Amino acid sequence: MSVGYANGIRVMSITHTGEPGFMLYIPIEYALHVYNEVMNMGQKYGIRNAGYYALRSLRIEKFFAFWGQDLDAFTTPMECGREFQVKLDKGMQFVGQEALLEQKQNGVYKRFTMFILEDHDTDADLWPWWGEPIFRNGRYVGKTTSSAYSYTLERHVCLGFVHHFDEKTGEELVVTTDFINQGDYEIDIAGHRFQAKAKLYPFSSFFTHRRRKDEMELSGYQGE
Repeated sequence: MSVGYANGIRVMSITHTGEPGFMLYIPIEYALHVYNEVMNMGQKYGIRNAGYYALRSLRIEKFFAFWGQDLDAFTTPMECGREFQVKLDKGMQFVGQEALLEQKQNGVYKRFTMFILEDHDTDADLWPWWGEPIFRNGRYVGKTTSSAYSYTLERHVCLGFVHHFDEKTGEELVVTTDFINQGDYEIDIAGHRFQAKAKLYPFSSFFTHRRRKDEMELSGYQGE
């Protein structure tokens, strides 16, 4: 598309925040011109600049995983809840297909999970960053990969992978949905454990408007 005097701009319908949006890939010589044009035209729509920490907060509260931080080359779509993006029944062959079919049938040994801190005081307690230990029923089950303060939920949100180990043998077991939902979780921040609610789905449309902490009953929401 073209914007002002700039042409050759590639537009992709992709989002890094969890909300519908577009990414503009602009020839570097037109970058400032396009920015000025967009900001000028956007004034009547209330356009504003948003910093990276704001975008980070949005994508984390929407349960969006980032490549290189939450996900890497050793993570499969089945493990991070993205199996719907894989065409296993279209007759298309691809690298790793057999392994994914096996995971679909037998289950996975780690599961990407969202945690909402419940007894964390934003003003008095240390904030999570990433790499904090995750405990389920008092046992270590994984660590966080990213976290941020959610302005929609008015609480801190952490993302991370949960594992399941046999208490006697230490053998790694399949992580089921029931295993995630039926546990009592804590996130360890600098040696202090905070209670957390584990979710496999984002809150997204459930919290359309901001509510105060004492008005929210997070434990009553069953997902979308």
